[in-house]
Order: sequence, then C-alpha cells, then structure tokens
Amino acid sequence: MITGRSSSLSHHLRGSSVESPTEKGREGFEAKTAVGYLLILILVSLIGWLYLTQASQVTTTGYRIYELERERARLQRENAQLMLEIAELERMEVVEARARQLGFVPPTQVKYLTVADYPAGSPAQEQDLATLGGEGQAWDSSPPKGNSGEETKAVAPAGWWEKLSSQFNLWVTVQPSSAGGTP
Repeated sequence: MITGRSSSLSHHLRGSSVESPTEKGREGFEAKTAVGYLLILILVSLIGWLYLTQASQVTTTGYRIYELERERARLQRENAQLMLEIAELERMEVVEARARQLGFVPPTQVKYLTVADYPAGSPAQEQDLATLGGEGQAWDSSPPKGNSGEETKAVAPAGWWEKLSSQFNLWVTVQPSSAGGTP
C-alpha cells in the first residue's frame, strides 16, 4: 500500500510539473480571456469617464450661460432705470429749478459782442445765410428783441464761410500729393 500511494503521489507530483497540451492551452485561453475582459472593463470605464466629464462641462457651461443671462437682464434693468433718471433730470422744469438753486437767474439784458473776422454781414451775405438753413428753411435775419422790447443789433457771419471753403479746397488739392500719391 505504501508503494501504491507513493507511486500515485509521485505521479501526482510529476503530473503537476508536466502538463498536458490541453491543460496548457486551457490556461492560455483563460489568461487571454481575463486580459480581454480587463481591457473591455478599462475601455468601458474610460468611455464612462469621458461621458461624465462632458456632461459635467455641459452642465457647468449651461449654468454659466444662465448666470450671464441673469446678469445681462439685471444690467438692462439698471440701464433702463438710469435712462429714466436721465430723462427726468433733463426736463426743463428740473433744469430751471437746479439753475435757481445754483444761483442762476434769467437774463435781464442781452448784449451781443462783435468778434474780429466775424463782422456784421451785408444783405447779400444775409441772403447766403438764409439759404444755408436748407430747403424750405430760412434763418430769421430780423434783429432779436431784448426783454424790454427794444431791438438789438444782430451779428451775422461775413466772409468766414468763403475763407473756410477756400482753406478746405486748398487742403483737398494739396492732400493727395503730400500723401505719396495714394488715393
């Protein structure tokens, strides 16, 4: 019996060290299957991670858009409020009241100053001024009345328009040649 057991034990020990080709192929197949499953698991985990990352970014971007829209609406309301405040402050009654608070009073006497190179115009120049107002519009060339009802002398521009237009024409004709011939 001892010999029977020892031979089976030795056979068993030898058998475990020397494997048959089918057992060797089975272990290789199981290792390849395990590696395949591991790669599939890693791939699925990577795809899940990418999906979660994108979903998180989309959510964050959506929240940021929502916050910016709220900020824009708040600024539009504030802008409308400021426009209303400006309109109220520009009302003539408010401006007059503020001027009185600052010590301004309505003028009692109007004086016109004559400026050099800006003398009173001739009738022909007054006609030119009347046409400068545009079609259907003429400037009032009658002298303005003061507060006391007396007429005051109006000052009309004389040759300043001709002088200005000649300076402009000179500038336009000189300008292209001084710019190196470029249009």
